[in-house]
Amino acid sequence: MWRVVLLVWLGSVLVFLPSRFVLWTTVGGALANLPDGDLPDGETTLILIELLRPVWPPLALAFLSGCLTLWAWTVLWHAGLVRWFFYSGRRDVRLAEILSRGLFGWWRWARLGFTSVVVLVLVHSAVVLAFVKLEKRAADLADDSRLGIYLETGILLCLAAGILCWMATLRGAWLLGQSHRRSAVLAWLAGLWETIRQPVRSFATLLVWMAPGLAAVVAPMILGWRFEILRGTIPSTILGAVAGLAVAFCLVGLFLSFAPVTGLVGEKTTD
Repeated sequence: MWRVVLLVWLGSVLVFLPSRFVLWTTVGGALANLPDGDLPDGETTLILIELLRPVWPPLALAFLSGCLTLWAWTVLWHAGLVRWFFYSGRRDVRLAEILSRGLFGWWRWARLGFTSVVVLVLVHSAVVLAFVKLEKRAADLADDSRLGIYLETGILLCLAAGILCWMATLRGAWLLGQSHRRSAVLAWLAGLWETIRQPVRSFATLLVWMAPGLAAVVAPMILGWRFEILRGTIPSTILGAVAGLAVAFCLVGLFLSFAPVTGLVGEKTTD
């Protein structure tokens, strides 16, 4: 699946090119012209704020459009891999076939993603509303010690809901590919039930793949801070590309770990 990993990585790079172009043409050039040596405390932050102030609307628009495009791209390759797995009948991976199958099935898998987003928004809204009410109650009782507990509980609930929705979506994506399933909502609910029914297997699979993925995200920042040679344009670009490939590898591996051959979803069926 190395071709799929390269494809996923390339797509994630391309969708954020507009926002990176805005940064390169504004912040990048200005920072490169700063004098050598350490600046006074807070001076770099002030310079960045002043540089970003006139360009934040196009930068925000480019970033938000990149996030939306990244979501659409993720739906595309998820749908393509599932349909290739169930209906291709081939063992060799052909990117053109995966992309074409993903295009034809995009809307069904997009509905699955919409379902997850709607559920996540509803859960987070409920948590926020509950926190607001509890905050008012604590203020009326003049009990500030409970506010921290309420806040920490709310954050943990939102985090748990996000992980649970993610697991349900991954399972539901493979369940939706089975020939007898047509409803994205029912596939997502079935994925949620299977995740709850097998919590250890589900979260262990997530941990195995996301731990190295998070390490690949954090490592370039730590290495760039520790070694000055890695702060240059070319070394940092190479390091970022390697880290991006590692993250793409983990994402593809995580998604494929929920394929029917692993037993995490139902047996493989064909038309």
